[in-house]
Amino acid sequence: MDDDATLVRVAVDGSLPAFTAICARYEARVHDLALALLRDRKAAWEVLNDTFVEASERLESLHEPHRLAVWLLAITRFQAGLAVDAAEAAAGPDRQPVLPDDDPERVALISLVWEATADLPLRERALLDLNLRQGLEGSDLADALGVGPDEGADLQARMADLEKGLAGYLITRGDDRRCRDLPLVLRGWDGHFSSFVADGIAAHVSVCRVCQENGSALPAPFSLYASALPAPLPGQNGLPPREVHEALP
Repeated sequence: MDDDATLVRVAVDGSLPAFTAICARYEARVHDLALALLRDRKAAWEVLNDTFVEASERLESLHEPHRLAVWLLAITRFQAGLAVDAAEAAAGPDRQPVLPDDDPERVALISLVWEATADLPLRERALLDLNLRQGLEGSDLADALGVGPDEGADLQARMADLEKGLAGYLITRGDDRRCRDLPLVLRGWDGHFSSFVADGIAAHVSVCRVCQENGSALPAPFSLYASALPAPLPGQNGLPPREVHEALP
């Protein structure tokens, strides 16, 4: 099997089979990210096609062919932003991932974490999925997010606060009413998760022994998020979109 750099070089020379191989290698991963960001199956399928159309048009501009995967995920993230037309737009109706078939209690917690993250801004959804499920970090993560190294490091550092907030969110959803102060913290809350809500819950949990005890019995939220299975492609044909044929030399 050819490596990414070889496939890119041959595809740039005009080989449709080489580009088809690139599509077959990465279409599932691109679709999985698009669906995690948009939570809309139809929109994710359109982003998948738009990503490979753009990739076919810009492939010769890829100066580091060995980083093909990062480059494609960056295009996917960008196309997802275009699809919702605003970085703060809410996720679509397909908010739940493909859940593993194991412990029902853990599966329910995975579902809660994915429901909560659907309410985050698109950039934070991208940050979480690119890092936790796509395995990117450092410069790869920054490039896929479309930011510089310093901002990428700041965003990755922000993830610790997000996880504390998600842990608090799980505590609120399973509250056994032992904490008398938690209802005051949540007064006026509409149930939608946000960075502001995350910070408030995390601040409370950090000084509340009761909530800390409740949270110690729960799995780490990021491990729950990462436990979601890859989303299946609507069609497993491995062929590039029709527009790719016209874009290739």
